[in-house]
Amino acid sequence: MGMSDVVQQIKDKLDLAAFLGSYIKLSPAGKNLKGLCPFHKEKTPSFMVSPDRQIWHCFGCAAGGDLIGFLMKYENLEFVEALKILGEKAGIDIGRAGNQDQRQINVLYHINAAAKEFFKKSLTQEALNYLYSRGLKKETIEEFELGYAPAGSDALLRYLLSAKFAPADIEKAGLTFKTERGTFIDRFRNRIMFPLHNSFGKSIGFTGRIMPLPSEALPVRQAGLAKEGGYEAPKYVNSPETPIFNKSKLLYGFDKTKGLIRESRTAVLIEGQMDFLMAWQDGLKNLAATSGTAMTGEHLKILKRVADTLVLSFDRDDAGQAATERTIDLAGAADFAVKVLMVPEGVQAKDPADIVNASSGLFASLAAKAVPAMDYYFAKYDVSKKISVTQWKQNIRAVLGKIKMLYSPVEKARYIQELAGLSGVAEHHLQEEMEGLPSVKTAGDSGPSESSGEKTDNDAPISRKEVISQRIASLVASHKNLYGECAPALAILDPNYQKAIAYHCDSQSVSLPEEIRSLVDLIALRTGLELISDPIKAKTELGVLTRQLKMENLKGKRQEMVDAIRLAEKTNDDAKLAVTLSEFDKLSKEIQTLEQ
Repeated sequence: MGMSDVVQQIKDKLDLAAFLGSYIKLSPAGKNLKGLCPFHKEKTPSFMVSPDRQIWHCFGCAAGGDLIGFLMKYENLEFVEALKILGEKAGIDIGRAGNQDQRQINVLYHINAAAKEFFKKSLTQEALNYLYSRGLKKETIEEFELGYAPAGSDALLRYLLSAKFAPADIEKAGLTFKTERGTFIDRFRNRIMFPLHNSFGKSIGFTGRIMPLPSEALPVRQAGLAKEGGYEAPKYVNSPETPIFNKSKLLYGFDKTKGLIRESRTAVLIEGQMDFLMAWQDGLKNLAATSGTAMTGEHLKILKRVADTLVLSFDRDDAGQAATERTIDLAGAADFAVKVLMVPEGVQAKDPADIVNASSGLFASLAAKAVPAMDYYFAKYDVSKKISVTQWKQNIRAVLGKIKMLYSPVEKARYIQELAGLSGVAEHHLQEEMEGLPSVKTAGDSGPSESSGEKTDNDAPISRKEVISQRIASLVASHKNLYGECAPALAILDPNYQKAIAYHCDSQSVSLPEEIRSLVDLIALRTGLELISDPIKAKTELGVLTRQLKMENLKGKRQEMVDAIRLAEKTNDDAKLAVTLSEFDKLSKEIQTLEQ
């Protein structure tokens, strides 16, 4: 049976209207059904469903398709993932259908499921005692299927081999890796294991938290890794990205909480599995957590279908507060109502788990009292006249930059008015100042340097690469010591940016070419927006930005390879095609390495 036959069988067995009705409210409209489109914001229904034709179309945003297309778009799934889920609902096994790649994905699901069961069965009393000491209860541990990866080098590998899985498939699932000697070794060893699931509850990967190694174990010699239990090892290890796992699209626990989030239209966002589990156990259920990555545009696309409001509760350290600010900007630009959970004075807590341990029910109470994101910014950036004029002006510009990123003009007007009251500056002057700032629209990528899609004077969007270059330039212009310290890293910039940075850092001896004057002016303006006063943080940020720029450069080269591949295929140049495919594969691996 071919894949096309499987697709048709699924469509024959599953009713489109009934399936879509489990996601959105539909009402009769003649022979058809109508509802509010889940893919864009609207007040008047423009989403139409034809039960007779088994198709849907939105006349507001022009999205449309069939059963499979809806699931792919709504749940952010690949074709084979959506087909697998629908096949299970229809009682059709797609494992034997389709091409080799599609069968491979099915195998990866089975391997992850088997690994999860192995880790659960391997949960030792020592591991349980550790989880109990962190505050987790037996019921929570069982509900979220926590497990333990034994300290041996190949315990999981041997188990999966005994279950007749191939070594190459186990490696593709991200559960083993090959040593220099050519042998396979378990990726997760002596770790508490948190299974990661897609939005339908399928195991797709894992996060492993280190346990103290037994005294007889040999230390893991890996440079640059934190010491834990007397041994060098990373505290957390995540599955690498695979055909079924993309950490930029995964929200921990979302398979259990999406219905509860949809009911309240509010999601409480936290960082990491342990904080999630402690908050869930304490009674707050409309949660979601990132796992091994910052909040991304892909995460927000998923959340936008079930929530209008986001409550942020990240760690209270510098990294957590930076993540809070980035997520506010990203979510505000995506038209979410964003709030921040504020911890009262006197509560000694660095993260949500500490809040739960401090007092049962306190975290849920604080989440209900979360303050609007702009109030958080007003508290962070002092706009009173009690500070120096320079700092006062920088803080006002920082807040104006945040206001400008908001999606809603109504919200912008409200916060301009509030800023006027706090700063003593007339609204029309603030409006004029804001209009003079670079127009920023936060893009849907992750990391400490959430990019912004700025617009030039002719309203044409600029590339992510251009935005990152601007941020690097403004950062170095603000911290001129970085120019000498990080000169090699700046070599990846476009020559015009290198010239502009050189001028900013040494205007006495460096001449200003006329063709880059506007760029120099832009960088100067942006330095008032990118406020990082701590030189250590600035250097760290520069490292992140240069890594992202390198990644964009590689992606540009990869796109060139895609074009070359198409041309070689069109001209039947097999020799050129083979060389280009090899280069494409090499570039893809370099990008994957940078993304890890």
